[in-house]
Amino acid sequence: MTKSVVITARITPTLYKKLTAYAKAAKRSKSWLVEDLINRYIDNEIAVVEAVNVGIRELDEGKGVPHEEAMRQLDAFIAKKRREKRKAA
Repeated sequence: MTKSVVITARITPTLYKKLTAYAKAAKRSKSWLVEDLINRYIDNEIAVVEAVNVGIRELDEGKGVPHEEAMRQLDAFIAKKRREKRKAA
């Protein structure tokens, strides 16, 4: 068995009821669910922070696209998709 540590968190009674109902439906302990949910949330947040840092580094290296150019590309993409949708209808 993997070592674990105990943490304490204050949550609202509503969230506690939701957690309890979820644990019952999933046939898992509340502890297991909280660990799983925190783990997945943190993994996602780490990925977001890493992506933001890559973007900042690329901007610092001059690899960015000026706002006006990005908007032009986005407008062109949207217009193309609308044309394709009209043709398909």
